[in-house]
Amino acid sequence: MPDLAQQKSFFAGFLQFDVKSGNIGSNLSRVEQGLAEIAASSSKISPGIIVLPELWATGFAYDKLPGLAREIPDLLIILQNLAAKYQINIAGSLPEYSNNSYYNTLFISGPERMAGSYRKQRVFVPMGENTFFTPGTSPCPIQTDLGPVGAMVCYDLRFPELLREQTIHGIDLAVIVAQWPEARIENWRILVQARAIENQMFIVAANRCGTTGDTTFGGHSMIIAPDGSILLEAGKNEEFKGIMLDLKLLDAARSLFRTVPHGETKGEK
Repeated sequence: MPDLAQQKSFFAGFLQFDVKSGNIGSNLSRVEQGLAEIAASSSKISPGIIVLPELWATGFAYDKLPGLAREIPDLLIILQNLAAKYQINIAGSLPEYSNNSYYNTLFISGPERMAGSYRKQRVFVPMGENTFFTPGTSPCPIQTDLGPVGAMVCYDLRFPELLREQTIHGIDLAVIVAQWPEARIENWRILVQARAIENQMFIVAANRCGTTGDTTFGGHSMIIAPDGSILLEAGKNEEFKGIMLDLKLLDAARSLFRTVPHGETKGEK
């Protein structure tokens, strides 16, 4: 299976849009449009990954959760077909029902198969998420045709150990999906960069925009280099964007010293 170590570059992008609560059809339409726009505006998007916001198809429609969760298996088939059509990986979280519990689960659909999933580890109590969703356990990266990809879902971002635990599997890339509010958007920007810096890896972070109820979401989806520099950043409105990432940036970040828990280290101790 090819992975990042065997590539010279890969495509990374995000779809930042206003998630319509409980409206799978409308949200899926935005994803289909976004993928088509990115493919049309880019000379090459494969191999690659495109990241969607947290609960991109449903939002936090707690009152409709059982019915929405029943639609997810069919939606994942549609997502798999889109990944095959564009020959890319598509990452985003959806409500998952399993063993009499609901999870906020990040799925990655690959060009040939469903690559895997990661359940949100830290549910956000101030918004009542703990009442409806069960937290995941034992965070592990998802095996894709790009190699193992680390994952975090929104509030997980504030807990660096969750991504650190995944680095033992040799990940060079992590995806973060979120519905992060505008009121704390500077925290978002700093934390996304920090996760890239401390783990010396690429980060593709997709946040939603728009408003639900009294909450305005901050956008500013980002793609971060292994040294923490911002390679691409959206504003606060809807944007579908992506770029090719040069794998030499990994070597450059890790050439003097390594903070990741594998390989030789030199320089700082």
